[in-house]
Amino acid sequence: MRRGRIFYFRKRLPKAGSNQLSNLFLCLSLRTDLPLDAVKRAARLLTVYEQKETDIVDAVTQGTLSPANAKALLSEVLRAELARILDQQGTSETRSDAEIDSRIIRLETENSALRRAARRGNWENVQELLEEATQMIALALPDPVPGDLGRQAVSLKRRINDAEIDVLDGDDVRHASRDLLTDHGIQNFESFVKAPILISQAFAQTRKNHPTKSMQGNINALENLMIEFFGDIPVTALTKDRQKDFFAWCARLTRSQGKSHGKNRFTKVGKEISKAAEISEADAKDLLAMEEVRNRPMISTAEKRAILAELLVPRRSMTTLKRDRDGLNRLFKSAADLGVEPPKALTYKELERHIQAQQPDDELYIRVTKPKLRMPWSEERLAKFLTCPIYTGCFSEHRRWKRGSMIIRDATYWVPLIVLTLGSRIAEILLLKRTDIRFRNNAYCFAIGSGLEQPGKTEDSKRIVPIPQLLLDLGFIEWFQALPDSHGVLLFPEAARRTTSGDVTSAFGKHLRRILERLDLADFDEDFYAMRKTLLSMLRSASVSDGQRQAIAGHKHGSILNVHYTAHQTHDLKAAVDKADFKLEIGRRRKYGFPVILRCNLAQQEELKVDVTINDDGQAASVRIQTESATDPVFEFVKQPNSTANTLRQVARELRDIVSGRSLRLPKDVMKRGAFEHFLALA
Repeated sequence: MRRGRIFYFRKRLPKAGSNQLSNLFLCLSLRTDLPLDAVKRAARLLTVYEQKETDIVDAVTQGTLSPANAKALLSEVLRAELARILDQQGTSETRSDAEIDSRIIRLETENSALRRAARRGNWENVQELLEEATQMIALALPDPVPGDLGRQAVSLKRRINDAEIDVLDGDDVRHASRDLLTDHGIQNFESFVKAPILISQAFAQTRKNHPTKSMQGNINALENLMIEFFGDIPVTALTKDRQKDFFAWCARLTRSQGKSHGKNRFTKVGKEISKAAEISEADAKDLLAMEEVRNRPMISTAEKRAILAELLVPRRSMTTLKRDRDGLNRLFKSAADLGVEPPKALTYKELERHIQAQQPDDELYIRVTKPKLRMPWSEERLAKFLTCPIYTGCFSEHRRWKRGSMIIRDATYWVPLIVLTLGSRIAEILLLKRTDIRFRNNAYCFAIGSGLEQPGKTEDSKRIVPIPQLLLDLGFIEWFQALPDSHGVLLFPEAARRTTSGDVTSAFGKHLRRILERLDLADFDEDFYAMRKTLLSMLRSASVSDGQRQAIAGHKHGSILNVHYTAHQTHDLKAAVDKADFKLEIGRRRKYGFPVILRCNLAQQEELKVDVTINDDGQAASVRIQTESATDPVFEFVKQPNSTANTLRQVARELRDIVSGRSLRLPKDVMKRGAFEHFLALA
């Protein structure tokens, strides 16, 4: 926040008991009026706060320990003591009667001392026992020990001493502790007293239970998060309260966490950044952004929230949190395989309610997660891409974005065209072999997902799909037939060489994204993978049946596998896939020995960019329409306080005439899109 010219650090403190005030804040001057310095200092303060939070808010949180965590703490005390007694039970036969009597007297004396101390509310006799248990399960023991917890600990210790006396008198520890275990809801003595199963051990079992490569990444990621947050503690200590704390922390993690450390699989250069540090830095940036937007005059709260949606650091989405919750449930099942009785995982509803409960009482607060909408490419962007230097002439192999005289027909050239004209999954095309080019029913085809080593995402992904006419017109078959034997088995071996981990999709996607950024074609929602959706949208517009679209894209096709459906419908699928008209003019140029793209007539008119501001009612306060090439707007309207309904209808009709039939780039914000569409509806 800002007071005058100076920035201040402001952090909401956690809620304490019902007798404490809510909405308490820690507020410190950052002693600077420079925004960049303020962000850096706030980030450092947040890092310290995360590390020292217990000490900083001790006055607020003192004496609080949830019932579930108190139960976990006392259960660990009981487990450790019974394990000790069981270990000593086997050696009791070697003791003399005098030694046993002496031990019994000390235990009875201790019980008397515990009773006298409990009368005065003195819990020092169980302090060490509780501290040892908290170290094992990584819980912070309140100082001083709360009376309720102290009384339970004293009562438990006295009963444990009574059980030990019975064991010393010749009873078996299993029988002597039966009532004690029953009261704590413990049924199996043997599994309870053995050494606890730690998080790392349970994750090792999870990897055995889920050995597929696709699962290993999710398992490893969740383990790293849990070890950083909890430490390597027993699985049984993961009570629902502690799960809630963990997921509230996970919800604050940035969407790109772990991706900006300067390290990759080729080099160890970089820096280790903890998740807590990433959260602190993101919180500092968000804090500064919110205070700057809060102080902007003359704009509505709704508009401020829309602006913040673009400025705030995106955090992990609820879908991702639910995926981690599923991973936690798998962890508990694996721990059960190891012979322990794990706690129950939070339900989806409990998780959602807890995340919502963390939201502060601030009208500007929004939780930005920025999920991909995966919008089909606009006609203008398609035309710009299909006539970019990759297809019309680039400077060199490593400068595909720069105009030149070279057209290099490799994966960078063919793969985007195949994904765009077939709507296939990217990995399916990158892993095509030369033997996957077939000739069936007088049509050249791709045999997608045909090999045993690439089974595809589903059984339906195995299919025979005709090669689109656009690729044939560009000389794809001639290029394929001219490949030398040294080219290798794969159709696009240079794409596979970009990765050593086997993830060809990510490696090629990054390579193409860098080119798109240079071409000013990079877009968060209209990315490379969205080309797949672009083709399906075009086929839908061309009235291609659902079954044919599913067969082409590799989606489930009723009860008939696509591999059979596509094998006998080659002619129909060829006609269907060619209905996607990209309005390309393909011909020959003297300097190239193959057909090239001459022009694309998809976008006859330049795309219009729509900018909208909204008022507190969620309606358009202003609308501005302009093209990228012009500085002056094509249309501009600002709603005045005295604007009548007839005036708004007249302006809306004018706007409808301007945008009719034109490609529009609408705002990302859902409310702004809705306000613009409602304004058009007024006409």
